[in-house]
Amino acid sequence: MVLLAFGQGPYSIRWWIDMSYIHEALNKAQKERDAHHGKYSGILSNGRRKKGAFSRRPVLWIALAIIVIFVAFAYYSWLDSRRPQPPATSEHKYKIPAETSRPKPVLDAKKYYDRGRVFYKKGRLRDARRLYGEALKIDPGYVDALNNLAVIYMHEKNFSAAQRNLEKAIRLKPADVDPYYNLACVFAIKGEVSKSLSHLKKAVSMDRSVRQWAQKDADLNNVRRAPEFKDIIR
Repeated sequence: MVLLAFGQGPYSIRWWIDMSYIHEALNKAQKERDAHHGKYSGILSNGRRKKGAFSRRPVLWIALAIIVIFVAFAYYSWLDSRRPQPPATSEHKYKIPAETSRPKPVLDAKKYYDRGRVFYKKGRLRDARRLYGEALKIDPGYVDALNNLAVIYMHEKNFSAAQRNLEKAIRLKPADVDPYYNLACVFAIKGEVSKSLSHLKKAVSMDRSVRQWAQKDADLNNVRRAPEFKDIIR
């Protein structure tokens, strides 16, 4: 090392002095640059802080607005809940019960009808008429009850009521022979021969055994002498 410091080569004393001078110059330049940078660094950093603070302000205002809206909505909802409700309408107050909630009749129409037949066979016509009437209240289209009630009316000589019941039975059940035959008897008793024979002919066309009924039935005495009567029952 000593030899290199004092020799004549590139590592001489002159070279070392030159390098020291360059080193000092570089250090001085670095200090000046650092001083210059520090002078403006505060300004730049303050600018960045101000920009960040300003950018956060809209978010705060939006959050505050949302809170205000929510509080207002909750307040008006609370006021609406305390408002008195209107009274119930008559539709709810007087609601008609459903059909299935009605009590089922103790006896249906057929049971009334069957009991009426029992009383009829016993000759208790008034009781039979009442029971047939009860059956028809339950089922106004009960053709057998209409027919049997008409027979009782015939016994009671209430031929108008008997005729109404039989005509209704025919409208409801045109294929039933009994109402046609009984109506022929009603018209025969009333002296309406043509109507009686017309219904008798219809009954025979539906059931040939009607001819045997007609041969001995006293209700047909008023039409028995008519030529058509013999042709019908022959």
